[in-house]
Amino acid sequence: MNKTQAGLHLVEVALPVPLDRTFTYRHTVTGDDENGIVVGDVVRVPFGRRKVLGMVTEVRAVDEDVRELEGFKLKDVKQVLGVEYRILDDRRRLADWLATYYVLPLGMVLPLFHPPQPGTKGRASRTRPAEYPDMDELGITLTAAQKIIVDDATAVLERGAFQPMLLHGVTGSGKTEVYLTVIREAVERGRDALFLLPEIALTPQTLSRIRARFGDQVAAVHSGLSAGERCRVHEAAARGEIKVVVGPRSALFAPLRDVGVIVVDEEHETSYKQDETPRYHARHAALIRGRETGAVVMLGSATPDLESMHNAVQGRFRIASLPERIGGGLPPVEIVDMRGVPQPEGFSTELSTAMDETLAAGEQIILYYNRRGFARLWQCCECGHVVECPACDIGLTYHLRPRRLLCHYCDHTRDVPAACPECGAADFLPSGGGTEKVELNLQARFPDARILRLDHDTTRRRGSHQDILAAFARREADILVGTQMVAKGHHFPGVSLVGVLAADHGLGLPDFRASERSFQLLTQVAGRAGRTGQGRVFFQTYQPENPVIQAAAQHDYATFLATELPMRKALGYPPFRRLTRLGLSGKRLGEVEAAADGLAEALRRELGALGMSVLGPAPAVFPRLNDRYRFQILVKGAFNAEKRAWLAGCLASFRETYKKVDVLHDMDPLAVY
Repeated sequence: MNKTQAGLHLVEVALPVPLDRTFTYRHTVTGDDENGIVVGDVVRVPFGRRKVLGMVTEVRAVDEDVRELEGFKLKDVKQVLGVEYRILDDRRRLADWLATYYVLPLGMVLPLFHPPQPGTKGRASRTRPAEYPDMDELGITLTAAQKIIVDDATAVLERGAFQPMLLHGVTGSGKTEVYLTVIREAVERGRDALFLLPEIALTPQTLSRIRARFGDQVAAVHSGLSAGERCRVHEAAARGEIKVVVGPRSALFAPLRDVGVIVVDEEHETSYKQDETPRYHARHAALIRGRETGAVVMLGSATPDLESMHNAVQGRFRIASLPERIGGGLPPVEIVDMRGVPQPEGFSTELSTAMDETLAAGEQIILYYNRRGFARLWQCCECGHVVECPACDIGLTYHLRPRRLLCHYCDHTRDVPAACPECGAADFLPSGGGTEKVELNLQARFPDARILRLDHDTTRRRGSHQDILAAFARREADILVGTQMVAKGHHFPGVSLVGVLAADHGLGLPDFRASERSFQLLTQVAGRAGRTGQGRVFFQTYQPENPVIQAAAQHDYATFLATELPMRKALGYPPFRRLTRLGLSGKRLGEVEAAADGLAEALRRELGALGMSVLGPAPAVFPRLNDRYRFQILVKGAFNAEKRAWLAGCLASFRETYKKVDVLHDMDPLAVY
């Protein structure tokens, strides 16, 4: 890019504020400036009383000393960041797409494209990474099925073409080996690679395996790194010193020069969707970046998202299959009917016996229970009063260590009351259970077993995910109990038994994706057993005949698909129609309800005439969170460019009219509760 000529320039800057416009600043380029200022530069500018980061969208030289424009005093650019932070080419086109598709000003997506504190000086971490066994194996021979997929992807690399591929492989079928071999083919051709993972917890284990292949050409990007480390990786990638970047969704925006392969591992995971503005989905964004760079985009999962599978069936994605587990078959699953069965410890007789046998054999166990804490409710034995969160109208969860009542939605904490606030009685019944209670029951039932717990409460400290998982991988513990964190794509060769304590837990959620999420979680956690030998799995449930549980127990994705897709089509839900959720919240119930009614009427008047369906408004499933009342509106149907422009104007007008009510819009929401 050509150097800017010396002299005064007016620059237009897109800023991360909810205003669909750019802002004009002054910048003087001197003869000593090495790079000047160009479109795509990231700059630090004053905005009100703050200094914020934005991106230059236009530069124009002026011959006179302009200090005002349209009656406003112009301010000077305070800093132009180095060339490593410029947003150019495929990254700029991706930014433009994100802003357009998600109906946002360009400036609102720019924080995705640079570290939180760009320019911070840092160096490689001196902390020794956690050690994982069996992560440095080399020279693996591909199976025939793996080789077909690798050859197919390599042929696409040779052409330099964009090709989305859905890799549907059962757990333990060798998907990671396919990814790494295709990445090697790309690197040997001078191209770069992005390897996306759904969770930070998976990054160290995968990074160890990738570093064994590619050495110092690999780096991780995730929020667990210091500001200096993230900047160091960003700058090294921009200079071409790094060829492979690994990490969760934020890694997608790393400034690699020539991306030839993008891997989205466990592509079905909901954590690829950001739950705050900009509410983008990394899988969709990965496809766009791959299109812009001419890359092979590999979406891999044992339980693909229904929308991804539908795209493959419709011919939009090339589908590749790995139907067999390497080294043995998938573990058998026993469904345990818990109806009418006393379970003071939470373990059925069948599961308890299996745990005895597994521990006696010196093998490891994973127990999955998607509830934190010791008890879900703290309830008075006399009058039945439940102690609730004052800001959320939700029962507080009882935690034993430290002893407290906690809201899992707003983090409100209070001491455990000595007496009931309603009737004064002193007797309380901890109702329901959670992972903390399961851990205590395990300690009582298996006093000699070494137990680790993996949930939000045990992973608050930086690096705690890594420490717990690495210790379990090194077989320093016999039992790992946790929430859905344990269901992710971990590889633990010593695990021969998996127990799901409440297999039907997610089926009752008021969401059209509840069945899909339940099937995916059950199938994934079952796949942790028997990775290198014989394994066993137990599903404890009060709904043993439920078709979702039956399909998961058989590892039968095809049957689940055949059951679920017709229901989605009949109801007009994704993947057959697109969905947009508009959420409204405010301090006063009447104001929020009136605003929701007004917005829904405007949406029906404009979009209903264009064949789109508007549902609601209706109170959210949790009507009050963080002391704010919540309503939502659902819109079924696709937004083209014209409709998106109208929606942007409608929301801007709404915010002017209802200043005390917040509104968010979520394109392609993953949850509607």
